Amino acid sequence: VALVVDPVTRSAWLQDWRRGRLAGQSRATLPAAFDASTWHALSLTVRGGTATAQLSSARLGDPIVSLSLGVADLSLPAQGGALAASARVGVDNLAVLPAAALVTHRVIPKVPNRLDPNASDEFTGPSLQPGWSWVRPDPNAVITGGALTWPTEAADLTGTSNNAGLLLRDPGSGDWAVETKVNLDVGVDTVRNFLQAGLIAYVNDDLFTRLSHVAIWDTRQVEFGKEMTYAGRLSYGGTIVGPPAATTWLRLTHSLDPVTGEHVLRAWSSRDGVSWVEGGVWTLPAGSSLRVGLVSMGGAGATATFDYFRLYRD
Repeated sequence: VALVVDPVTRSAWLQDWRRGRLAGQSRATLPAAFDASTWHALSLTVRGGTATAQLSSARLGDPIVSLSLGVADLSLPAQGGALAASARVGVDNLAVLPAAALVTHRVIPKVPNRLDPNASDEFTGPSLQPGWSWVRPDPNAVITGGALTWPTEAADLTGTSNNAGLLLRDPGSGDWAVETKVNLDVGVDTVRNFLQAGLIAYVNDDLFTRLSHVAIWDTRQVEFGKEMTYAGRLSYGGTIVGPPAATTWLRLTHSLDPVTGEHVLRAWSSRDGVSWVEGGVWTLPAGSSLRVGLVSMGGAGATATFDYFRLYRD
């Protein structure tokens, strides 16, 4: 079974050859904008009697061409590879692997729901409950009116900045969830980069995950980001978890991967505290000592009001 891309005829085809004879074929026309001089990703999967092939820019779910072909009697041991029928063809990152097992049912993520009052804080004051600790204390974070009021700091954690205050506590072992209700009014339709407030799971200044209501240019997002060292430098990436409101509920759930021992953290957001949007997952290394807590950072000019911080266990 072969996927062939021919930029001269601007066509692609998936072929099934048996004993030197063409047993089946599926064809498609390449779009007029296709540029064969740039790198593209090719994938070919044979599973359950069907061959599926895709040509895309980067395998991000937006194929330029997608083809399928029945190959029901393809039962002989097979090898995979690449071929070039003309000069100036480059091949990189070639991998031949067994086809992954398909997911056939949705696993409902577990959300611990037994409140641990000794690890929580309703911010009824006049001071923080026992168990909190600061990394770079911010004296502007105060309890007033039954909430923790914390102006966003002109500071951050990403890259080498590492000058923002963090209010943290030890969540203990096992599965747990932390949740907060935060009000952050950053307006609309204005650029207020990167004012934010929310939750953090923290190992150190260069290894953490952060779930925040954040202003990014003129958008307002709930972002679940992670910073870590990768390829000899610091790298930060984020994923989006539902739309925020002026008042947004944020939640992180935690478990340990039974095989690798990694800390598995999933993000959630809500606009009413009842209906939750389930977000993506970041992991932190096995054996890491995690602390969890609150952040208010990214630039001066707004005030975060945290109604509570609650930790739940199984």
